[in-house]
Amino acid sequence: MIHSITYSAYPNVNLKPQIRLSFRQNIPQTLTHTNIGSCLEGYIGKVRVRHGNNNAFLNVFKKYKLSNVENYTIQDDMGRIIGTIDIVIRKLQMSPWDDKDMSHVFVDELKNFSNPNTPYYTKGLEYYKDIGTRLLQIAQRRSDECLCNGEIKLISKNESMDWYRNVIGMRQEYPPRPGIRYFHNPNALYLPPENKEPLSRLQGGL
Repeated sequence: MIHSITYSAYPNVNLKPQIRLSFRQNIPQTLTHTNIGSCLEGYIGKVRVRHGNNNAFLNVFKKYKLSNVENYTIQDDMGRIIGTIDIVIRKLQMSPWDDKDMSHVFVDELKNFSNPNTPYYTKGLEYYKDIGTRLLQIAQRRSDECLCNGEIKLISKNESMDWYRNVIGMRQEYPPRPGIRYFHNPNALYLPPENKEPLSRLQGGL
């Protein structure tokens, strides 16, 4: 746009306006450089997702459920909830028998209401890709911010196991071991260290 027009202070037969042009790109404010933990409840920014062959920018809202439980929803411009996630921040005391920090963010109630291939599909919503990925990246960002070293854990539903393991790169927390008997939940998953950065960059990241 034309920002301003200035003229010379001296008379000149061929006086011409000096036009300075400035261009501002209308780029939505995403969560790329946002400290999500410091945000108050309500709208905190946008995330980029895929919509057909194009990109779309959807709104992210934050809500506290308890002092250590936060809810994030992704909504369209009409206020319809496209996806949601609850995260539980678990800061744990280190065991005197093990010097490993077991603190992590536990992911609960991750749902994509726009995906017709999930049991949570809401009829009439347009299909957006990357909703689950963006929600997990929010959980991972909060884990880093809370000094949980990017550790995230969850209990997967059977229909989501392949996606968590093959796309996100999560692994069974307690895989069965021959000759060792203990409680085994094959759906208990965690994000291993080598897959933390790939998740943060998946589909361009937050």
